[in-house]
Amino acid sequence: MAEHTLPSHAEHPLEDVLDDAIHAAHGDKVCLTDLLDEYGTRSFGPILVIVALIIISPVGGIPLLPVVLGAIVSLLSVQLAFGAKHPWMPQSMRKIGFDKQKMINFREKEAKWLERGDRFIQPRLEWVAGNGTSWLIALCLIFLSAMMVPMELVPFAATVPAIAMLFFGIGLTARDGVMTLLGFATTIPSIWLTWYWWPFGMPGGWVNG
Repeated sequence: MAEHTLPSHAEHPLEDVLDDAIHAAHGDKVCLTDLLDEYGTRSFGPILVIVALIIISPVGGIPLLPVVLGAIVSLLSVQLAFGAKHPWMPQSMRKIGFDKQKMINFREKEAKWLERGDRFIQPRLEWVAGNGTSWLIALCLIFLSAMMVPMELVPFAATVPAIAMLFFGIGLTARDGVMTLLGFATTIPSIWLTWYWWPFGMPGGWVNG
């Protein structure tokens, strides 16, 4: 397995992660196994970034896709909480792939916003994004992953927890504690919206009007 890793002080985390993912593809799909091999021991952050961007993009509207990606994030989160150095995935998950051309199209279409986002990302408050808070980040990610199930019933609602996942992924990739704090802050409204949109009749849910 390759030991290529993203530099912790990458100047363009969003753009670099997407570019590396596209270049790692074999054939017309970017598979999780390609990402695991490409990012080596720093797979947690970049894979979170990729998964979150896919959910946020129009591709995230494909039925059940957010649930499947949420399951991947949940598995990664448990390993992150226990201090795993490299993510493990069963072969069934490793074969999950994303259309390479759609990823390229997204990269080109959102290039301006990705560039602007990268300007705000830098290594800072690294203790917030370090090993000491991994368990708390993992706990939030597990909650966010679970939210994908009820959010699936509301078109594109999964974008809300995906934004929190994106902040956490950026924080882990670039050692940016500010982005990690934004992840914690965004988790709170994600939980509230899940409760508000819960489709099974809870108070305030959209079924009850």
